[in-house]
Amino acid sequence: MYLNSNEKCPVCGRQFTQEDDIVICPICGTPHHRECYNSLGHCINSDKHGTDFEYAPQGADEPKQSQGDFASGTQEGQYYVPPQSPDHPSENARQENQDAREENKKEQNTEKKFYETYIPNFPNMQYSAKYANDTRTVGGKNLEEVAAVVNSNADRFIPKFLKNKKISWNWSAFIFGPYYLFFRKMYEQGIIFMALNLAATLVLNGVFSKEIVEYMSFISSNIDSFYNPTQEFMSNVAQANSKIMPFLLLSAAATFVIHLIIALFADAFYRSKVINVLNKVEKNLEEGATFNMAPMLDGSNLSQKDMKKLYLGKMGGTSFFSPVVAYCVLNIITDIISRL
Repeated sequence: MYLNSNEKCPVCGRQFTQEDDIVICPICGTPHHRECYNSLGHCINSDKHGTDFEYAPQGADEPKQSQGDFASGTQEGQYYVPPQSPDHPSENARQENQDAREENKKEQNTEKKFYETYIPNFPNMQYSAKYANDTRTVGGKNLEEVAAVVNSNADRFIPKFLKNKKISWNWSAFIFGPYYLFFRKMYEQGIIFMALNLAATLVLNGVFSKEIVEYMSFISSNIDSFYNPTQEFMSNVAQANSKIMPFLLLSAAATFVIHLIIALFADAFYRSKVINVLNKVEKNLEEGATFNMAPMLDGSNLSQKDMKKLYLGKMGGTSFFSPVVAYCVLNIITDIISRL
């Protein structure tokens, strides 16, 4: 986009100069001083975005100036240029043309950097952008922010959230059980079902403690026989397996039931989690909270809306670390109890 010499910033009203740091709105093309844009946090014509509005440069219909007029600083272009020196007019004119082209390239690079800064390539920005103009809601929350919380796989969850069914099927939840809940940061539900799984294991271990001890003693005392089994040994193995089989079947049944319940209610749990996150953030904003970008991230020019999306993605999304921690903690607790 090229600016005329009489172009003015719509925020402060000052005329743009060659030294100004200018940014262009990537949606409607409105130019601003970068400082003015940052003070607003958005384009001054943001209320017109989504319509047919397109910024019309001032003096766009005026005829182009002649080469002679270029020296006076009024030629249509990126910026005006200073008058020629009376000592070397022709040489100055050529130099000013070159300077103007370099300024044009510089501004184009600035515009690209501005666009990349204000619309960063963060994953949850991409997921939520798809629902920016969607008027549907989930629990009174717009889909753009819901998608920002869900982050990855938002296209799968949002249709289920819109249906708002209490029971649905989630294969990942069925396979991984409580660890899936930790993966989706549903820590309360994950702890509850992890505790139920542990309780079922402890109860079965107590009921079948005698059979478990006899079976482990048989295995440890006959470990060498597995390398050279006899018919009598195989008969004893079958007998030991028959005694321990009820414990194994009941343990498998308890695990299956817990995983089945999680698979049926995981989507409903997650819908409630997403709405709770949005309610918490909105409450904090109503109490005067604001979003601040971490200093190590190049997001100093992000608007509050964009930083809100990033924060929602942090509050929601997924965590590969949490299931690992839950697994280690469960093993530690189980080991401690077994030693008591």
